[in-house]
Amino acid sequence: MSLIAIDSNVFLRLVFEETGWEHCGKLLDSVYAGEHDAVISAIQISELYTPFERAKDDEVKQKIAEEIEKSRIRIRVVDEEIGKISARIRSTQRTPLGDWLALADSIILATALKEEVETFYTLDSDFLRVKEKIKIAAPDMPIEEWARIYGYQKKRKMKQPR
Repeated sequence: MSLIAIDSNVFLRLVFEETGWEHCGKLLDSVYAGEHDAVISAIQISELYTPFERAKDDEVKQKIAEEIEKSRIRIRVVDEEIGKISARIRSTQRTPLGDWLALADSIILATALKEEVETFYTLDSDFLRVKEKIKIAAPDMPIEEWARIYGYQKKRKMKQPR
């Protein structure tokens, strides 16, 4: 059984049923079935809950929490060592557009490195140029193929409740 890290966008793509969500569901089903152990960073709880906090949708937020618990996905606390790894990443890793890797992304990647995961699953093309000792992939395919087929939405617009 391999240890993997899963980016927030994999969960959100499934929840919002955006294009390619089936691949994300298949990956999360494999974690639920015990084919992989998975870890996420505590910072991802904010990323996962924020759209539903804004929409005042406690039901979906609770469902996400329950699914993480049922799948036995470990939530790793951000500590000093992860902070230091993140700082190194933020000062050396550039996105394909030449920007520095975002703070949350660097913390999530630092967590994956610290936990020595086999693969970090993401849909974020900002990770295309990452030069670390970790495999970066999208669910069911290389990240480059995901970017070519599905692209990546940086900003998610949430409908406001009426």
